[in-house]
Amino acid sequence: MAAAVFDLDIEQGTDYQAVLTLTDLTPDRQPVDLTGCQVRAQVRPNHAPGAGLLHDLAEQLAITDAAAGQIMLHIPGDVSSGWDWRVGVYDLEVVDAGGRPLRLLKGAVRVSPEVTR
Repeated sequence: MAAAVFDLDIEQGTDYQAVLTLTDLTPDRQPVDLTGCQVRAQVRPNHAPGAGLLHDLAEQLAITDAAAGQIMLHIPGDVSSGWDWRVGVYDLEVVDAGGRPLRLLKGAVRVSPEVTR
């Protein structure tokens, strides 16, 4: 299954929240069952093998309804306030109970800088 593209546009200093419903690619778009799975995601400046880590999203991700394929991404404003970067790329992987990762989402991360502090 190819990873779907979902770009993140973050307003720095403001809570960002998205409920992601992962579905398969069949015509009736069945939810991906996340029972027993873990999710992970990282932001890096680019796709190069040596690209440094900008932010690990692990603490901002939670499976909220495993059977329905739902994941909550919540980035508190106090977390994004500390970012000194503006653009990156990310991917989101689901790791099954056997330790096998499957990349389901990918995209750009754009941070609109905070002016009012």
